This record gives sequence, C-alpha cells and structure tokens, in this order.
Amino acid sequence: MTRPSEKGKQAMKNLEQIRAQHALEFWDESKPTPAKGRARLKEVKGENGGDVVRGLSSLLINNGLLATIAFAKEKGKGYDTFIKEIGRYLGSAGDTGRKLLPQTVATLDQFVSVLTAHDSELLQQSTSEALAYLAFLKRFAPPKEKNHQAR
Repeated sequence: MTRPSEKGKQAMKNLEQIRAQHALEFWDESKPTPAKGRARLKEVKGENGGDVVRGLSSLLINNGLLATIAFAKEKGKGYDTFIKEIGRYLGSAGDTGRKLLPQTVATLDQFVSVLTAHDSELLQQSTSEALAYLAFLKRFAPPKEKNHQAR
C-alpha cells in the first residue's frame, strides 16, 4: 500500500510487519506454502499430540540454532517443518530487499552448511531472528484442538 505523498514508491515495512506477513502466509490454507495451513496441522504435531511450534522456542534458547536443527533432523515429526520454514524465512529477501542468510535454504543439511560456513555473528543474528519469527508463527498458529474424551 502506498501513501499519496509517495507516488511510485512502495511503503517500507519494519521487521515486525515482515515477520507477521511471513507467518500468516505459512498458516494460510490458500497459499502454496510448505505447511499448507490448517490442513497440515496434524503433521506439525509432536509426539502424543504435543504442539511443536510452542516448544521450539525453549529448544532454541537452551540449545542454540545448530543443535535445534540437528534435533529437528533426527526427530522429524513437525520439528523439521518449522525449522525448514525458519530457514526459508531467513534466506528470503522479502519486501526489504535484504536477507539474513546469503542464500535460500531448502533442507536442514543446507541450513547447517550455510550457518557453519560463515562467522559466529551470522549464527547469533540468525538465532535471534529465528526466535523473533517463531514468536509470530506461534501467535498465528491455529488454535489447538480440544480433546473432548470422556473420563
């Protein structure tokens, strides 16, 4: 959306807006995103129906991005879906024309390769931005299904 005073210029978005836009697109059923919105919600559930997106922040904080990627690769079960989405987000230029990772990542191995091939500053920035983006993925996640089993 452009402002009348800025003819021909695209309004600049801040990081909060960009994160929110990416997270909404991730969950949107009508968009061809990796998660396919609510239809893929069952695939991003952890063991025993746990909610993967809500547990990833603590994994990132306690273990760091590289260890979390390794965990997601080993575990699968939805963890890999969200970590790939974080890698896709970090490697996309978006509306600002700038991206954090030097290339788009499509696999977990590629994500690790990019992070280990560069300096620790890139890893620190990527970890911080991954946490910030993950907060938006959690906020826009579809509500948890309630378990209405008789006791």
